Amino acid sequence: MKSVFATTCLAFCLLAFVTAAGAQEIVNFSDLPLVSVPAPMPSGYGQLEWSNFFYVDPFTWSDSGPGFQLGVQKRDVAFIGSRYCRLIGYACFGTLSHPIGFQLVSATIAGGSGPTTFTVTAYNHGNYVGAANYFATTQLQTIQLPQQWGPVTELVFQVFGASGHLAVYEVRAYTLGG
Repeated sequence: MKSVFATTCLAFCLLAFVTAAGAQEIVNFSDLPLVSVPAPMPSGYGQLEWSNFFYVDPFTWSDSGPGFQLGVQKRDVAFIGSRYCRLIGYACFGTLSHPIGFQLVSATIAGGSGPTTFTVTAYNHGNYVGAANYFATTQLQTIQLPQQWGPVTELVFQVFGASGHLAVYEVRAYTLGG
């Protein structure tokens, strides 16, 4: 009897999670106006809050490096880094957040001006969940984020190096609560 009850509870919990989770959001920055000088990412773009992330048309921006010009022309690229970032030592920080929660599945990225390393640290309502380290070259690559983190409310991207641009071409995420 206990196993039937436990199985039923688990099924209801999974159903509630799936119902609360929004559809997978694919954010590729194609809806942003083309700008030749970096601009701050708009609040709420792709149902996420973007802090210390910028966007630009890499084909018209004079400071874009080889990792910026790998995508489709006439489409902006988001990024963290360079003089557009508050540097602490040689690290630059950008934050993605959602007040109810989200799960970042993957991101298509490149080192904007050269190879760079970065760390993604996950928090859920201020509590540390986990961290993962990555290396980006000037070629497009898709990184998978640890799914065992589950839904979080904040992801902090810490980019290292003097030329630490991290160009972001696309993110795939699920947001909770629609």
